Amino acid sequence: MKLALIHPQIIRGSGVENFLIEFAKRLTRAGHEITYITSLTTPEIGAALPGRWELLPRLRGSATTRMWHFNRLAPRAAMTAGVDLSIGFGRTCVQDIHRNGTGCHRLYGNLLPLWQRYSVKHLYELYLERRLCEGRETPKFVTSSARVAAQLQGVYGTHGERFRILTPPVETQLFRPAENRANTREIYCRKLQTDAAKPVLMFVSVSHRRRGLEPLLEAMAQIDATLWIVGKNLSPALNDRIKRLGIGARIRVVPVTSHLVELYQSADWFVHPTQYDAFSNTVLQSMACGLPGLVSVMDGAVDHVRNGENGLMLYHPQQPRELAARIQEALAFDAAAWQELSDAARETVLSLTWERHLEEWAGVMGE
Repeated sequence: MKLALIHPQIIRGSGVENFLIEFAKRLTRAGHEITYITSLTTPEIGAALPGRWELLPRLRGSATTRMWHFNRLAPRAAMTAGVDLSIGFGRTCVQDIHRNGTGCHRLYGNLLPLWQRYSVKHLYELYLERRLCEGRETPKFVTSSARVAAQLQGVYGTHGERFRILTPPVETQLFRPAENRANTREIYCRKLQTDAAKPVLMFVSVSHRRRGLEPLLEAMAQIDATLWIVGKNLSPALNDRIKRLGIGARIRVVPVTSHLVELYQSADWFVHPTQYDAFSNTVLQSMACGLPGLVSVMDGAVDHVRNGENGLMLYHPQQPRELAARIQEALAFDAAAWQELSDAARETVLSLTWERHLEEWAGVMGE
């Protein structure tokens, strides 16, 4: 099949872009002919993704201007590309299938500071989302979770028959439990100067405010455990909060590195008190490593968490007292009960392979 993949920039970066690149590689291996419609890529990505490239002009100026311009040119490029189907991944309103990787922007926007809610960029993104979901120019939507599909239907009245739910795949050969967890944990506790006798909580984020780091830090003041913050560096305000709470000795900030798998393998619980996420890959990655999680019900990935069986749900992730109580409940699991959750978490995601994901996409594209 001849396919057009549409996104303003095809580079290594966000989860959406990384998914698109791997998706394109696998579609090519499966025999599909790909046309890439974008305004920005790199020579390395161009060499890694064989196919035809339609590089649209990238305007100077604001992100809003570039968004408007790309949304105007991309549908025309797709129509003249001679493809069987076009798949959009970003803020475009016209394509055969739109793959939503960011959730409902209207709901996400409610979490932004007031100055951002009324920015030109945010208001334009809301306009594009409304046009996409209320219009008929895009016949079909693919979302990562039933939760996001329900949100878009509820906000915009989009007919449910237009949605298909395809869970993202996880590389279970890469993300897997350690062969010797005790040894791996000892090594990484030593590297991070962490007291190995204390439980280790792991928090992964590049958007600390949205992912709920502030209430988690407040909760940490009530918990005798160590917290590994993996991802973005802390702001001065967050560092001041840690100092005020007197928990600095139990906090470690770790940049995202190639050692992410080993960190999952070494921690005792994955804590994810997000205010909103369409579907966090970190939830599936941690589960694949056998790391039980405390996962916010505000993340679409919670669809795969069975409370008390393969992890725990966070019903009020923004309330530090309830968050602390839930973490204390998790830390009370004995070794045998923890291992049952660990094994069940791993088992839950084993079927979420790329092969299955492409078969599901083939079904959607063949409809």
